[in-house]
Order: sequence, then C-alpha cells, then structure tokens
Amino acid sequence: MKLKIKIMTVSLAIVLFTGGCFKDKFDGMLNNPNTPTPESADADLYLSEAQLNFANFFNTASSIGMQLTRYFVMFGPTYINAYSPQTFDGIWSTAYTGVIKHANALIPIAESQRKFVNVGMAKIMKAYTLMTLVDMFGDIPYIEANKGFDNTNPALTNGKLVYDSVIVLLDQAIADLNKTPGSYPGTQDLFYNASNAQGAAKWRKFAKTLKLRVYLQTRLVDNTAGTKITALVNEGDIILSAADDFEFKYSSKQANPNSRHPRYNGNYTAARSAGDYLGTYFLWTMVNEKGISSNIPANDQSDPRRRYYFYRQRTNYADVNENSASCAFAAAPAHYPATMPYCLLQQGYWGRDHGDGSGIPPDGNLRTTVGVYPFGGEFDANQGSSVTLTMGGKGAGIQPIWQSSYTDFLLAEAVLTLSVPGDARSLLLSGVNKSITKVMAFPATIGVTPLANFVPTATQISNYTTKVENLYNNATNTDQRMEVLGKEFYIALWGNGVDAYNTYRRTGKPGNMQLTRLASPGSYIRSHYYPSSYVNRNLNAKQKTAVNLKVFWDTNPDNFIR
Repeated sequence: MKLKIKIMTVSLAIVLFTGGCFKDKFDGMLNNPNTPTPESADADLYLSEAQLNFANFFNTASSIGMQLTRYFVMFGPTYINAYSPQTFDGIWSTAYTGVIKHANALIPIAESQRKFVNVGMAKIMKAYTLMTLVDMFGDIPYIEANKGFDNTNPALTNGKLVYDSVIVLLDQAIADLNKTPGSYPGTQDLFYNASNAQGAAKWRKFAKTLKLRVYLQTRLVDNTAGTKITALVNEGDIILSAADDFEFKYSSKQANPNSRHPRYNGNYTAARSAGDYLGTYFLWTMVNEKGISSNIPANDQSDPRRRYYFYRQRTNYADVNENSASCAFAAAPAHYPATMPYCLLQQGYWGRDHGDGSGIPPDGNLRTTVGVYPFGGEFDANQGSSVTLTMGGKGAGIQPIWQSSYTDFLLAEAVLTLSVPGDARSLLLSGVNKSITKVMAFPATIGVTPLANFVPTATQISNYTTKVENLYNNATNTDQRMEVLGKEFYIALWGNGVDAYNTYRRTGKPGNMQLTRLASPGSYIRSHYYPSSYVNRNLNAKQKTAVNLKVFWDTNPDNFIR
C-alpha cells in the first residue's frame, strides 16, 4: 500500500513538473484559426466585415429617417412615444462594434501591407458613421470610445468636435487614396470594385462629396461654409455622374445566405402580404400634387417615377371596408388643412397617415408597397395582384447612399442660401433629370423589363420637368425657391432617409408635410433617445429628458418643423 502511494505521488509530481515545462509550448498552440492575430490578419477580410456592417448601419438609420419624413408610416401616435431607447440598441452596436471597431483594426494592418485603398475606404466609412451618429443622437462617445478594457465607460464628445474629426478623417482618406497602393481590393470592394486607380478615384470623389455634405449641413453654425464649398467645387473631383454613385448592391439570392434588400424581404413574402405601410403624404406627392395619375399612360400627369417607386397590389378600392380601411369612412382630422392628403387617394394607392397609431387591419395583401427602384421589387404595370416571394427584381435592390443628383441639389441649396457661385435653377433641373434617368435605367440593371406601354415617354418627362421649372420661376423669394428645391430633393431621396431627415431639420422642406393624426403630438424629434444598452451599461451615461433636443448644427426654432 505504501509503495502504491509513493508511485502515485511521484507520478503527480512528474505531471506537475512537465505541465510547467510545457506550458509555454502548449499556450503557443492555442491560437484560434478563426480569430487571427493582428500580425496574421488579412486587411481584405477585415474590409468585408466593415462594409457589410456599414450597409446594415445605413439601412437602419435610413429606415428611421424615412418614417420621420413620411416615406413610411411612423405609428406614433406622439413623437415622444414613437421610439423607445431599446429601438436604437442595434444601430448603436452596429456602429461601434461593427463599423468603427473593424475600421480601427483594419487601418494599421492595411497601412503595414501598403493597402492604401483599404485604408481610405475604412476611414470614409468610419467618418460617415460618426457623422450619422451625431445627426441622430447629438453628442456621442468618441474620443474615449472603442478603447476596450482601458475605458469601459466612455464620456460623450461634443457633436461639433466629432464633425471636426470627420473632416480630418476624410482629408486623411483622400491623401491615402492618392498614394500608389501595393494592391487594390478588387472584388473585396463591395461598392466600387476598385481594382485599379480609377476605382480608387471613385472613393476619393465620394470623400470629397462628403466634405461638401458636411459643409452644407453645418451652414447654420459656420459662417465660412460658403467659402469652403466654393473652394471645394473649384477643386472639382466630386460626384457629378451616375457612374460614380455610391450605393450598396444586393442580389436576388434568397437563402444561404439571404442577400436580398431588407425592404424587399419584408414586403414580398410567401404569405403574399406586404409588411410596410407607405406614407399617404409621399404617395400623394408622387401621384397627385403636380397632376393626376391615370391608368392610361398617355393621360398620366403624375411624377414619371411613380411606377418605379411603388407597386400597387390593387388598382381600385373594391376591397375597402370598415375592417380593411376604417379611415375611408371617417372625416379627416379637424386640424388638417383642406389641401392636406388624408387616408386613401385614388386608383388603389393604399398607404397610412403620419402618426396613425391605431390597430393593424387585415390589409397586407391590399396596401401599396415598394417597387422596383431602389428596393428590387416589381414595376407597376396595373397588375393589381398581391405580392409573391419572387416578384420583379427579386430583391436585387440598392442602398442609395449617395447619388450624383444629390450633389446637384446640395449645390443648388448652397447657391440659394450661401451665395455660392452658380445657377440654382439649372442645378435643380439637373438634379431632377439625373434622378429620373437613374430610376428609369435601374430595372435593366437587375434584369427587369418594364412593360413598354407604361414606361414614361419623353413628352411626359418633359412635361414634368417643365412643371418644376415653372414652379421655380414663379417663386418670388428664397424661401419659395427652397420649397421647390426641397420637394424635388425629397422625391429623389427615396430610399435614403438619412439625408431626408437631415434636410428636413436643416431647411424645413418640404413645408407641407402631412400632420400627425393627433392634433397635439408633442415636439418633433430633433434628436433621438440614447440606446438603452448605452445608458444602462455606461456609468457616465445619462438619458435625455426629451426628443426635442437639437444637434449642434440645428439652430432652427423649436416649432420649425412638425
């Protein structure tokens, strides 16, 4: 028995000794191949992750902005109750851990590998993300953020300082993109497929255009904005052609993985039921405001983009009843002006009023839904049939993050409000024409062929642009001209709620937005609540007391928008 105990003791000592001897060797073998170290990391793989998160970030921010600007319904019914802090947990996480964290990790690795295009791309996406966070929330964690265990409770950084950092990041990106890289990202670049210097130049144009966007966005608090914009325009090299449009492209792949546009996924379903409500106001803007839509194309005076923007599941109101659309049997709210759209319009355009917080009726297979542009849905040729899982472009849509038409609209605003040299009317009409051309050309890029009889003719397009020009010519002051400009920019921004929300707070245009169903919905949301995940986990965080707190660049009066 004693011998056995001694043998066991010696054996244990040997195990302990050898364990200590080989500890370092074994530890060195514990590297997870699925989690590469910085030394072995691939800058292209980091880039892919950052880009996918960036697209998701934009999609969420855009969706919220589109609700507040009446493209899609905001249920409300009051502004303070429209969104809870939990609403923003996802976008906050995507921004900080999906985009910014990956960009920060990517930049030094790509620099060491002389992948300067990757570096520039990362800085541009980081800059856009930071700018959008400020636009949504105001002051945000930045200087002390993304430091891991070194600071788990980052304090807020003033929004203006973050914007200043955005300009620095964009200038650095421009410098990086001017360098000769050791290699190009090629197909790893999900936006421009930059496989040569021309691809890098597109990213550089986007960075310079974002600087233009920053300068105009801050024009109310920066008396040098006009000078900066003039200098930037004189430099050239900004996005003025559709060939340089910055957009994230989806495919029609339904599974493994599902890479279709998220908005298509939610509206073209196997249950033949659309998930979103389009805003009555936006439908009215496209269908009625400048003329009457008609099911006879030759008689149609509405916006030539409407059949691309919207798909009607019904072309009449035969299915309207108290259960499917109760608003059709009630008078418009007493506080609505006589000219304000309400409830149903005509020819099956079936949306929902701003701030309508009532119950959801069984109308999923009846309501108007998103069309072929930009969501990859169906072109409206009066089919009048409910959606299916694989209609139109099958989800091969885009996120229109920046288009050449947007640049024209921004420049027109700069001419009108900052005395930047230029012809605002010509820029306005250029923006309208570029938008129409882009929209009409889009179906062919994703394999959709609109029925020829319903494609707008050159005469119909000319009639529309002439209407816009006459509205502008008949305007007698800057505010009225800005109203025309703001409405056309709003229409062209379909799919981009980020810039629609910013423009509405900056300019107050369009000025005839539909009011909420409630006469007293509270103050309009000038910035959002901070996410619950941030407030609950950060010892330095404090939740806002209201949603009418303005971001630093918004100096407009409290009752400026509604």
